[in-house]
Amino acid sequence: MVWRRTVHSAYDTAYHLLWSPKYRKGLLRGELAKRVEELFREIAQAHDITIELEVSVDHVHIFCSFAPRYAIAQVVGRLKSESA
Repeated sequence: MVWRRTVHSAYDTAYHLLWSPKYRKGLLRGELAKRVEELFREIAQAHDITIELEVSVDHVHIFCSFAPRYAIAQVVGRLKSESA
């Protein structure tokens, strides 16, 4: 277990999110799958979110960890809005 630290806290949050596009019939292949992965990594880096991704043909598994100053709703909102 790796604890991340801020000035006032030590934390190890872990969330498993499932993201699926509106029309998901085998859409995430080839270049589009690579772009989706790049996009989520860019969003995570910009907001200090640690992520691991697994892109399937119709959905994306996102395993993430972030500081407790963010609510899970905020993180999901950022991922959804900035990836749209």
